[in-house]
Amino acid sequence: MIFSKHELSEIFEQTVTEDVDDICINSNDAKEKDLFIALKGKQTDGHDFISHALSNGAVLAISEKNIEHEKQGSVIKVQSSLEALEKLAKCNVAKSNAKYVGITGSVGKTLTKNLIYHILSTQPELKNKIYATRKNFNSQIGLPICAATMSREVAIGIFEMGISAVGEIKKLTSIISPSISIISQVCEAHLEFFDSVWSIAKAKSEIFETLQRQEATIIPANSPYADFLRQKANALGIKNVLTFCSPQADAKVLECSRVNDHFRITAEILGKKVKYLIYGDNISLINNSLSSLLGAHVISGISLQNLADKIESFETSVGRGGRIYLKNRNIVIIDDSYNACPTSMKLAIYSLAQLKDRRKVLVIGDMCELGKDAGRYHENLSATIDKSGIDVVFACGSLAKRLFDNLRDCKKGVWCENSTELAKKILEEIRNGDGVLVKGSNSMKMNHIVNIIKNSA
Repeated sequence: MIFSKHELSEIFEQTVTEDVDDICINSNDAKEKDLFIALKGKQTDGHDFISHALSNGAVLAISEKNIEHEKQGSVIKVQSSLEALEKLAKCNVAKSNAKYVGITGSVGKTLTKNLIYHILSTQPELKNKIYATRKNFNSQIGLPICAATMSREVAIGIFEMGISAVGEIKKLTSIISPSISIISQVCEAHLEFFDSVWSIAKAKSEIFETLQRQEATIIPANSPYADFLRQKANALGIKNVLTFCSPQADAKVLECSRVNDHFRITAEILGKKVKYLIYGDNISLINNSLSSLLGAHVISGISLQNLADKIESFETSVGRGGRIYLKNRNIVIIDDSYNACPTSMKLAIYSLAQLKDRRKVLVIGDMCELGKDAGRYHENLSATIDKSGIDVVFACGSLAKRLFDNLRDCKKGVWCENSTELAKKILEEIRNGDGVLVKGSNSMKMNHIVNIIKNSA
């Protein structure tokens, strides 16, 4: 149970007759003892699905409209369903003694969240006491759902915070006030919603603006915005500004070697040497591991080496740079199909370049939400492709065609309008022994290509 009927009655100042175990916003996901919250979206209105949610097992629904249902008392009438969700989230957080890590960034925030969760939750003393936001629930709707449904027995909560406009992170920190904040990176991702990367940096820095002063913040030392972030954090009273990813940073790599299927890392973190292994090809995990170790150590007090020892058992989630082996064809797929921006694309290409003694095949879809310079960002990837020794490129989408047309002829494979068409061509072009990177924005459905290659083996 997450909310008793007595708590709900108090929160909404009306009689509620059911306890609830979970919250859902999609009527198809409704199950027994759920609270369904009817939200208005761009395409659909959740109020149209209240009856469906209740018939699927939900015991209560929150609605902005006067809706009668055969089950008396099952609909809670409110002025704003979103504000009702936020109220539930704040109430749940207020009754918890958890400390929070807040993570934002243009790229790497989900990977950082998942890695911190892994290295903390596998510590014996913290078993079943760590919570992290579900999937990519980092929005104005997703984060409150996570905050409202988090167990009150949690000791440390790890919350990812995404943005598409100025002011959104500040609103999220009014729900979850992090003791530790992390900015994974500031770059051109989602530039369509901002007039410059500088504007993105200022929006990301809202994570410092919390009601309670933060214990520490962790920022990328190699960012052009590092000085701005440090100065703003200091101005807001955050004295412990820690950095990663530069020779002068608080967390830095001293040695990195590639051994078979893993990276062997020696790092210096807060003046202490730690050694650990990172399995797979995802180069971005190296920098993410530094910020994750810093954050996990500061929030928990657990020794850095004990935390670092858990990194080698970390598995990248589907679509975020994990390696897939097709043994009967000796093909390696780097599945980075979930999303893409120029910075993350370059890192993924460098990961592909690590595969030795294989033809290196890049399968790329459009990188979306890059604004007016989107075409130029795609064209400029040709230099990275040349420098990294990529053998052949297959592309789909109108923006990826700008890259394809800018390639040397010897590197041109096939271009198609969409991933469905490209998937058909790929089966004719992939050879036994290839190393294949599949990457593009989520809307391009590049995961379809990954599945086609897997199923062909």
